[in-house]
Amino acid sequence: MEKIARTKGDSVARYIVNLTRLVVMQVISRSGDAAHHVEFTLDDAFAERLNQLRSLVPPLNNLNRHRDLVIDKVRVRLPSAVWRCDGVGETSTVVDGSSIVIATEGFFNCGAKKRATREKLVTYTFPIQRLIELHQTRPSGETFFLRNGIFTNDEPPESNARRWSAMLHTADPGRGFETSTDFDTMPGAPLMPGEAARTTPDRQRPALPTFN
Repeated sequence: MEKIARTKGDSVARYIVNLTRLVVMQVISRSGDAAHHVEFTLDDAFAERLNQLRSLVPPLNNLNRHRDLVIDKVRVRLPSAVWRCDGVGETSTVVDGSSIVIATEGFFNCGAKKRATREKLVTYTFPIQRLIELHQTRPSGETFFLRNGIFTNDEPPESNARRWSAMLHTADPGRGFETSTDFDTMPGAPLMPGEAARTTPDRQRPALPTFN
């Protein structure tokens, strides 16, 4: 994001501010544990590439409705996302095929398979344009909590959405930001077992700041 700063003599200096934040999305799992979630880092480059991928999946209209082949979804790998689907705690879940799926309606969701049980893990969908707008307008460092397709940060404190994010805060040991999330835009098969083990280490949960 480009910012403009006025300096002495009314000259204008331009500088680039890279907004960075953590995104936490609730995961739908067979056990139904509400604490299950996935975390990834969103910065300006990530947002731009996500928007570019959205343009690869055109909406169905009269121009392409009768074509033989129309892209319906785009799946990209997200190997360094941290999946926490073993209850509230600091240990990450080892998964295979961590990825983001972009659909024709401009929505995205995250998915993976738990290696130990082969259980499919998936998040609710969320609009890409809405995520980018929030990223561009909210303070850098604010964690985004997405539950059931809802941006919970602005929900009332007594709502289920805010109680969910508060529950995750309770388990938060209060540590700082980590490195940015790798975003592998090469479509293909799930990660190889050895690769998944390297890209989903047991690492400690970062701090989850919000701005009310």
